[in-house]
Amino acid sequence: MPGRCTEKHLATLRQRYGEKRLREAATRREHLNYQRIHIGDGPGSGRVKFLLAQMHQTYYFGFSESACILAGTVLEQALIHRLEGWMARSGPLAFMKAGEKRWLQTKGDLLELELVDMLDLARAEGIIRDGRSLLLAHEIRWIRNMVVHEKIPTFHSRDEKFLELTVSKSRRGRVRYAKILLEKEEVRTLVDGVASRPPEPAEQHDVPGNGKGGARRARSSYRGGAAAQLTAYFCVSRVRMILRGLFNEPTSEGKTSNESGGSLLLWQES
Repeated sequence: MPGRCTEKHLATLRQRYGEKRLREAATRREHLNYQRIHIGDGPGSGRVKFLLAQMHQTYYFGFSESACILAGTVLEQALIHRLEGWMARSGPLAFMKAGEKRWLQTKGDLLELELVDMLDLARAEGIIRDGRSLLLAHEIRWIRNMVVHEKIPTFHSRDEKFLELTVSKSRRGRVRYAKILLEKEEVRTLVDGVASRPPEPAEQHDVPGNGKGGARRARSSYRGGAAAQLTAYFCVSRVRMILRGLFNEPTSEGKTSNESGGSLLLWQES
C-alpha cells in the first residue's frame, strides 16, 4: 500500500499534470499533424523509436529545452542506424577528415563520430541527397548545441510573414551565427492568444537609408515559454521531415502499429 508521503506526491503530480496540461499537450500534438514514421524493425531501430517517442512526449508536455536536445539525439541515432545498415550492405565506408582518410567498418567506428561528421558521411554516401534536409539537420545541431552549452535560442518577429532565430554555429575561434526563418502562419494556431511583448531599447536596430544613423526599428518577440515552445516545435517538426527522407514515407497511424515507438513508453511503464 502506498504511504502518506506517496499520496502527497501523487496529489502534487495530479495538480501539476492536470486537465490544463493535457489540453496543452493535445493542442501541440494536433498542430504537429502527427503521422507515424515507418522506421522498420531492423537492429538498432528500437532505440530510434524509443527516443522518438520520448521527444514527442517531452515536446507535448512543454519541456522545450529537453525536446530540442532529444531532437538532436534522435537525428544522431537515426543516422547511426542508417549508416550501420548501409555499411552492412556496401562494406566499409571511407571517411575523410582534416585530410586524413580512414575506413569505418563497425558500429563502434560510427559511434566515434560527431554529429557533424555523420552528416558529412551521409551526404557523401547519398543517404541524405537534398540540400534542404542537410541544412535542417545542421540547424537542429546548432540549436541543440546552444541549448546544451548556453541557453535556448528563441524566435523574434522579423516582418509580417516570418519569425527569425539567431543561433551560434560554432564555439571554436571566431563565433559565427546563422539565421533561421519560420513562417508565422505555420505556428499561428500554436501560439494563438500569445501577444508580442513591447519593444525594448536593446531590441531596436538601425535601418539604413532613412536619414543620418538610419531609422529605428523595433523587433518584438514572444514571451518566455511561448518563445521556447516555437524553438522546440521547429526542432521536432524538422527532425521528423529528415526522418521521412532517411526512412520510408510516413503512413497513417491506423495502418501500421507501433512504428514510431510511442507505445514503447507505455510498455515500460506497465
